Amino acid sequence: MQTQSSFWLKTLTAAVLAFGVIYFYGSERETVVTPPSSTATSAANTTTKPLAANNNIEQDIPVTSGNTTSNASSSLSAMVGPELQARMDSIKQRRPGLDYSPEEVAAAVARDTSWSPAEKTPANLPLKLEELTDGRQFIHLDTVKIETLMPGDAINVRVAENAKDYEVIIDNVEKHDYNSISWYGHIQGEDGQKYSVSFTRGETLTVGGLDTPDGHYVLQAHGNNGWVASSQLLFKADPKVSDAIHPADVDPNYAHTRDSHQHPH
Repeated sequence: MQTQSSFWLKTLTAAVLAFGVIYFYGSERETVVTPPSSTATSAANTTTKPLAANNNIEQDIPVTSGNTTSNASSSLSAMVGPELQARMDSIKQRRPGLDYSPEEVAAAVARDTSWSPAEKTPANLPLKLEELTDGRQFIHLDTVKIETLMPGDAINVRVAENAKDYEVIIDNVEKHDYNSISWYGHIQGEDGQKYSVSFTRGETLTVGGLDTPDGHYVLQAHGNNGWVASSQLLFKADPKVSDAIHPADVDPNYAHTRDSHQHPH
């Protein structure tokens, strides 16, 4: 009986010990597992921070873009209201066929250039074959910019032949009876002189002349395609043709005077 009791006591003790071991290792396992969970949480937090940074960057882009848009809008909004409406009324009055939107007019006012270099030689210009390679500057004319110019506006014109930019101040705009409009302005030279500039535009043809401190330049454009060249380049003397001026060409009385001397009465 005592032996049997001893057997059950040992069995119970072994069971208790086994349970204790299982409980102990189970606790240790939970303790070991917990740090990875904490690490995972930290990793999650670490992952979240870059995402938050990315979110900030993504938010910064619209803000920056928004600022740029805001700056552009502010430059355009300067023309919103009575000033913009007055400009549109003037454009419509002198050219009834034009139908620019307020956004187009405001954007044109914000631009400071009148033309840009052509990417390739335009094919629709009425030029001879040799004139396509004689050194003239081919341009893309900003016709909307030209049409929206008003007295007091300033535009930049680029002459590639002498690699210079000039600022043209518009002084006056005149509508002609033959459905053309002329813009008259000047370039203020560093020598204190004002050099005259004019653009005249019909339905599609634009011609212009620019006196500059560096010489005279001619503009011609058909639609948006055109060219700029110096008068010196365009009007070259033909060595086969004499440039002598006969007095009779400039003095209509020359022939009569000569005859009078030859045949005195």
